[in-house]
Amino acid sequence: MKNYNLKNNVIKRIILISLFVVPTNAFHAQTYEVDYSNPDITMEDMNVVLETLKMNVYKFSLHLPDTLKYKVCLFLEEYEDKEMLKEKVIWCTTSPYVTLRNGERISKPFDGARFIVKENKDDFLLNIRMGDFGIPDYKVPIDSIYSNKHMSSKFTIENNTTLQEGKTPLILIGSSWESTSKDGSTSMLRFCLEKELAPDYSNEAFDMMPHYFIVGLNVTKQEEEED
Repeated sequence: MKNYNLKNNVIKRIILISLFVVPTNAFHAQTYEVDYSNPDITMEDMNVVLETLKMNVYKFSLHLPDTLKYKVCLFLEEYEDKEMLKEKVIWCTTSPYVTLRNGERISKPFDGARFIVKENKDDFLLNIRMGDFGIPDYKVPIDSIYSNKHMSSKFTIENNTTLQEGKTPLILIGSSWESTSKDGSTSMLRFCLEKELAPDYSNEAFDMMPHYFIVGLNVTKQEEEED
């Protein structure tokens, strides 16, 4: 019973694991090998649990120059056929920002963001963390007029990237699209086949998706307070 409870607790805490999870994609077969001789829960097992729960974890190590003060805002853009429908700011913080450590207030530079993305039938639920703060359950609803299945993927961001002023896309929540074989005999739904997306939106997926969201960061210099 003790071992069962331990394993159960491990599963419940997997969303806190520091890893990149391959985006859930119903159109891709699982090709990795399973070590059946190992009775313990492995990283592969945890990936499958997340996949079963339709959850992805995306982490980004991001920094800002420490010579100036910046405002960092998380934005959400919605597109239909590559045309933006609307844009909103989810949440903003500053760099550096004030937090607590050992009961004392300290100043810390912005150092990254983490997103746990849960796919539901009619929406995506985002657990957002930026620096030391975040939003536990931000909902991105999918309008019923977009009937194709939506999935999530991440943009290619190098580790320890220094953010520049302006917008940096981080996550895509996009619709699958219908694809016909070259001989025209079969038709199927596809999602972006690339494991990661280019921040310049050069992937084929952006020409094919009928509907999608972009989640990213917008960096601006913060106005200096007057004395």
